[in-house]
Amino acid sequence: MAKVVRKKYIVKKELQLKLFLQLVIFMFFVALLVGLTEYFTVYGTLMNSFSGEKVTLLRNLVFQRLILRFLPAVFAIVIISVFITHKIAGPIFVFQRAIKQMSEGQEVRTIRLRKYDKLNDFAEDLNKLIDRINTEKSINT
Repeated sequence: MAKVVRKKYIVKKELQLKLFLQLVIFMFFVALLVGLTEYFTVYGTLMNSFSGEKVTLLRNLVFQRLILRFLPAVFAIVIISVFITHKIAGPIFVFQRAIKQMSEGQEVRTIRLRKYDKLNDFAEDLNKLIDRINTEKSINT
């Protein structure tokens, strides 16, 4: 089986954007919750161990370091979300194109998805339909 490679990562803008936003928002809140939990745990320990300017200095240092670690995590979340949504939106784009071709009476080739794409079971069922339609067309001509 030939390897299927697609270069375009945004194929179903509306669907992909919706999935992307849901993933990013969820992951953002998880990261924020972990970061705040860590911050307040450390802050509580500092408050009990130190006093005055040392607490303020250490609190600011901890906060800066958490932010420096939080921003790359958000960037990674965004990049990962694009790839995750593409594994769903990409196959849907291919299915819609094949269905449109069938409805216009064109011959449709077998659908091939990438190894890690989602909806492979749906692609198999759609391929059976495509084979049947192509067979019936060839018999009738």
